[in-house]
Amino acid sequence: MINRFYTILILFVAMALFNFGTKKKPYRAIEEGTILNLYDAFSKDTSLTKDFGFSCITKYKGKTILFDAGSNADIFQHNTTKLGIDLRKVDMVIVSHGHFDHLNGLDYLLQINPHVKIYFPYDIFWGAPVPYDATGQEPGVKDSLPRSNQYFDGGATKFVINQSGRFWKANIEFVKNAKDIIPGLKIITTSSGYMGYFSCYPNKSFVDGQFTQQKDDCKQTGLPELSLSLKTDHGEVLIVGCSHTGVENIISETKKVTGDTIDLVYGGFHMIPFDRKQTHLLVDKIKNELKVQRVAPAHCTGHLAFKMLQDQYGQSDLYAGLGAPLKY
Repeated sequence: MINRFYTILILFVAMALFNFGTKKKPYRAIEEGTILNLYDAFSKDTSLTKDFGFSCITKYKGKTILFDAGSNADIFQHNTTKLGIDLRKVDMVIVSHGHFDHLNGLDYLLQINPHVKIYFPYDIFWGAPVPYDATGQEPGVKDSLPRSNQYFDGGATKFVINQSGRFWKANIEFVKNAKDIIPGLKIITTSSGYMGYFSCYPNKSFVDGQFTQQKDDCKQTGLPELSLSLKTDHGEVLIVGCSHTGVENIISETKKVTGDTIDLVYGGFHMIPFDRKQTHLLVDKIKNELKVQRVAPAHCTGHLAFKMLQDQYGQSDLYAGLGAPLKY
């Protein structure tokens, strides 16, 4: 009887120790009015995995918002787990544009939060509906064909192709124009005149690993891009993904759409391609012409721009590295 008692006691203690050792780390509360960088290539936190890409999370009027999701789903999972982020609580996702370093983490997110609302740029290469005209040459020739050989049995030859898209069955809305999500929370739509793959920029091209003068035949592409503007008592807080449109153009469009001043710009300013002269002109425009009060550069802003923004803004240049919460 005594041996049985001790056996049960040992099993009970072993189970308690096992449960204690495997107890999950408590989830971190996403604070209202705070932005947390979840994916980037620079950080003060050595437990997180640095990678070139971008993602951040914030909370606004009770809604938890994920902006972009980084380059690699495994790294996105690692960092969000380390930071204690419960992605099941995400109410909505904003994808800035259709480049790998901003959206691949969605594969992990959709495993655990499959019905989350996703706002995506109106990009036909990622699943937006495609207007199409299959009329072709000599429209009347259709009538000489048997019905079984005619598109849609002889019906309209101008139509819309509704694609399944990259994220099949996800709750995606493709956004073409500026949109209010909830009062004070607005999606800003812009379009880049350049490709954004380091191949086409004003006065620059990328050849054999080096930036060179841009050729005259560099074609404009109209890459659609989304940014997120949050209305606060001090002005708009603007979150940008990679600013292929030009961060200065996104800021200008945000001021036009909101009719408000810009308190803070957070995210990728995409100044990596630009030399000191170009960077100086952009920084000066952001501060002195567009009157942005504070900046929190991340991701593709670039070392030169990091330094020049620090010099220009001083204490109003806020650190936005991976794992660093920023109270706005």
